[in-house]
Amino acid sequence: MSGVAVDRELGAPLHHQIYLVLADGIAAGRYAAGERLPTEEQLGKLFSVSRITVRRAMASLQNAGLIERGAGRRTVVKPLGKPLKVPMASVISNIAAYGAQTVAKVIEFGYGPAPAFLRDRLWEGDRPVQRAVRIRSQDGQPVMHLTSYVPQTLGGTFSRAVLDRIPMFQLLTRAGAHISAGEQIVSATLADPVVASRLEIKVGAALIDVRTMMLDQRGRAVEYVEMLAPPERLSLRFELGAEQFVSLSPKSRRRSP
Repeated sequence: MSGVAVDRELGAPLHHQIYLVLADGIAAGRYAAGERLPTEEQLGKLFSVSRITVRRAMASLQNAGLIERGAGRRTVVKPLGKPLKVPMASVISNIAAYGAQTVAKVIEFGYGPAPAFLRDRLWEGDRPVQRAVRIRSQDGQPVMHLTSYVPQTLGGTFSRAVLDRIPMFQLLTRAGAHISAGEQIVSATLADPVVASRLEIKVGAALIDVRTMMLDQRGRAVEYVEMLAPPERLSLRFELGAEQFVSLSPKSRRRSP
């Protein structure tokens, strides 16, 4: 949360900018389900705004079903939806298409603690993870904002300069990560001031929000990536196998007497 500012010159009300920043934090897992958010007073100091402005932002979060508020207790984050199980062929084909049709630029790269929701999934527990932020562009136009987290064991095998040239998926494979499964959440969100600036769109513009967890054959997370993209600049293609429809058939829903 530190370093994120709101600005009257951005063209969106301050309370809406705060809503976008907090909503993105919830979607990204920076605030886990059941975790308490900072108080109104703390948020007011963080964003340098009045408590009335903070209250309007919190009301928007509550109306969106992202938080719960009640008398006598602080605001807590509500649980998000469960991940969608998707065929790895579909995930990998999309990744390959991104790499072939777009050019990446690394704008943030470093190591630090894993977000709370990833600490129990990554190879090394409490050890630092590599976090990288990239912008992928096509014909000079930004099309997606990517934030990736990988275990230090894997991330330490390549540098920022290499990531600028070679897609993450290829680097992980080269480092010995044998990806065999994945989980994905696809939803929609609104552009906060930071992402809007990087994608060259308006604050509050609609975005496709795709969160993907890549797993190896032992079920360990080898990469978690958050992708944000304007819908008019990106399309996703998923392949569905017959086995995915078994649970939906009338026979599969029958129960023995």
